[in-house]
Amino acid sequence: MFVSTSWLLLWGSIVWAATAEPVTLHIGGTFPMESGSGGWAGGEACLPAVQMALEDVNNRLDILPGYVLNMTNHNSQCQPGLAMQQLYDFLYKPPTKLMLLTGCSPVTTVIAEAAPVWKLVVLSYGGSSPALSNRNRFPTLFRTHPSANMQNPTRIHIMEKFKWKRFTILMSVEEVFVTTAKDLEALARKKGIRVDRQSFYGDPKDAMKTLQRQDARIIVGLFYVTEARKVLCQAYHHGLYGRRYVWFFIGWYADTWYYPPPEEHLNCTAEQMAAAAEYHFTTESVMLSRDNLPAISDMTGMQFQERLTRHFQKETANVGGFPEAPLAYDAVWALALAFNCTRNNLPSHIRLENFSYDNKIIADTLFQCVKNTSFRGVSGKVMFSDSGDRIARTQIEQMQGGKYKIMGYYDTTSGDLEWYNKEQWLNGRGPPPDSTVIKKHAMTVSNEFYYPTIFFSVLGILACVLIYIFTQKHRERLVIFQSQPECNNILLIGCSLCLFSLFLIGLPSDDISVPESLFPFLCHARVTILLFGFTFAYGSMFAKVWIVHRMGATENQQLASRQKDEPISPTKFYVIVAALTAVDIFVCFVWILIDPLHLTEQKFPLFTPADSEEDEMIMPVLQQCQSNQQEVWIGIIMGFKCLLLVFGTFLSYETRNLKLRFINDSRFVGLAIYNVAVMTLVTAPVVTLLIHGKVDANFAFISLTVLICTYISVGLIYGPKIRHIIKVPPSADEVQQNGNTGPAVMSKVDQKRYDMLRKENETLQKQIEEKERKIHECRERLEQLTMNSETEDMNAQLLRGSNKQLAEDNMTYSTATTLTTTIPLIDLQLNGTHPGQIYANDNDDDRSSTSSDEILL
Repeated sequence: MFVSTSWLLLWGSIVWAATAEPVTLHIGGTFPMESGSGGWAGGEACLPAVQMALEDVNNRLDILPGYVLNMTNHNSQCQPGLAMQQLYDFLYKPPTKLMLLTGCSPVTTVIAEAAPVWKLVVLSYGGSSPALSNRNRFPTLFRTHPSANMQNPTRIHIMEKFKWKRFTILMSVEEVFVTTAKDLEALARKKGIRVDRQSFYGDPKDAMKTLQRQDARIIVGLFYVTEARKVLCQAYHHGLYGRRYVWFFIGWYADTWYYPPPEEHLNCTAEQMAAAAEYHFTTESVMLSRDNLPAISDMTGMQFQERLTRHFQKETANVGGFPEAPLAYDAVWALALAFNCTRNNLPSHIRLENFSYDNKIIADTLFQCVKNTSFRGVSGKVMFSDSGDRIARTQIEQMQGGKYKIMGYYDTTSGDLEWYNKEQWLNGRGPPPDSTVIKKHAMTVSNEFYYPTIFFSVLGILACVLIYIFTQKHRERLVIFQSQPECNNILLIGCSLCLFSLFLIGLPSDDISVPESLFPFLCHARVTILLFGFTFAYGSMFAKVWIVHRMGATENQQLASRQKDEPISPTKFYVIVAALTAVDIFVCFVWILIDPLHLTEQKFPLFTPADSEEDEMIMPVLQQCQSNQQEVWIGIIMGFKCLLLVFGTFLSYETRNLKLRFINDSRFVGLAIYNVAVMTLVTAPVVTLLIHGKVDANFAFISLTVLICTYISVGLIYGPKIRHIIKVPPSADEVQQNGNTGPAVMSKVDQKRYDMLRKENETLQKQIEEKERKIHECRERLEQLTMNSETEDMNAQLLRGSNKQLAEDNMTYSTATTLTTTIPLIDLQLNGTHPGQIYANDNDDDRSSTSSDEILL
């Protein structure tokens, strides 16, 4: 019964209010109309929407019974200065206004900043500036239009969806757009997205030129619609549209905003503007509920839109503020519900119509009622955050064929992106890249150079292997035995290493790539293999000319003549080659340990492929092996090798006429050294200074140098030997040397016997020299005694003593002479020479013996 009584009382009060004279509650409103605006002309549609809402509210008996709402409005033209003048008109011209409605952000900013002084609550239906969320600056402001910052998370999610890591913000110098741009830039940087900013005031021509220089591809535009048309026209003239570019515009423009009105005098036709606007995206908070649930006004969103469209009786695409009209309509309902809440919550002795600009009680109650307002409007759920902002979803659209198509929605509260996958791109391609795609093109050795070089390298290595097998098979031949085959084998190993290094020097090639992780290993392998190959090949030849020069420089001509016919131990050659190799090992070890090689990239100017339609450019990159102090290490190695080359060339010239029996190829070794020295000393400066950075030319010079040096060296050293072995049979393999002939080789037993006799011969020769010295002393003493005639007895005694001594010495000398003669006989027998030839070949020794006999007689 209590409930029934309450309903009766409520119905009675409503009926009384309807029959009694209603009290008018006054509000003030500013609407930016197109005339003289220059910015957002949202008042064209929002003012009729507000008037429609006032009519609907006043017709509702359950909301503000006994009251009617009345609005005084002005055309703010979206100009802050004009809006301030209108504010003072609202304040100081009766009647008293309980609340103010504002439109665009600049006007909302100045009014909401001043309104708290007069205890006025401001409700904005079109203010989107993020700066309006500052509660300290705007303590009594609420907005049915969501903040522009709410679109920024949507933009960032779209960037991530299409994998764009860079975009540019083009904005007009207005506080609403500056604050939005700062918030968007902060969000992008948190996601690792690079952001560039460019602003303009009035004419965007210079800003568009800057975008063109910066190669901007993804562009977010923040400006009013009149400036948007200027930007779009300049984008057409500067070519900043089409398949390479994506534009993001604000979604609260009219659907045909890009068509230029005659009064703006743009230098673009409608067709040009439409072409530039195609496939751009817009983001805007949801402003119209598209479900079939009725709002508080008993209308759905679509029904409201149809009703508003009938009001204009024309095409609404160009009506300013038509998308925001639902927000203005819901703003009036939020205001009415707040008044109704305030009326019910005021003390009994205070009435709503008693509001004055210094009445804190009514102002505080009204503020709390607006803050707690929550209802379903034609724009969706209407509620406010603590900062007074509207909480809403964001809608994404794309211009396709001159019409906007919904792409999806983004829920700011949950962070979910609902995407319909209906986006389209020019020519049916995927999303364009966020900048010119720069593809690195490694400058590699072309196949035309690499594979022929590899062919000749393999051919050379096979030739070295076959030559080694051939010489081992005929190692008993004199022409091989007397050429130091062990040293020549080192030459073959060195040449094979140099040829094999060409495989590595030519990498990477057109068909063979090298992973970056293996590049340091490749760098060190190139250097060490080529270095050791050169040392082995050149070092073996250098060892030969060095030993020949040392033997030819002996002061004792008799000893030098004898050494020419004596075998040379291979150890001497090994020591020289080992010493040169030890230097290389030390330098390479210290280099790798202290300053290792690593991969570096030398970049060359970009170029556009002639046959490519993609938005890409090619950056030639030269992959190089580099160390921090590479010049120092190269200088050390090249300096040492150049000294060896010059010194080896000098030794070859000095020993050009010297011939050793057991280095029978010294003349060809000298020619090979000339070849290596000339080719190396010419190629090194050319590669280092003239063709550095030209991959094919660099590789060609190095390859030709290595191939020519190895082929000529092996040909000079082994060519005559192979020819001799093929043409001369083993039975006739005799070499004329110093008038003697002999077989190819001695057996190991004969060689050992020969060495023992040679050592014994050297000992006897030293004894003979000592005896001859004593004979010479005795002769001098005899001459002195002959000249002294005073003491004949003493002379006779001395003569007898001397003759006795001479007889003994003569017997010793004869014995030594016999042994000395025996050794050559044995040597000749071991070498196949008839013993009778010794006297024909050793006339000098016979003359020496005859002289001694004459002295004794």
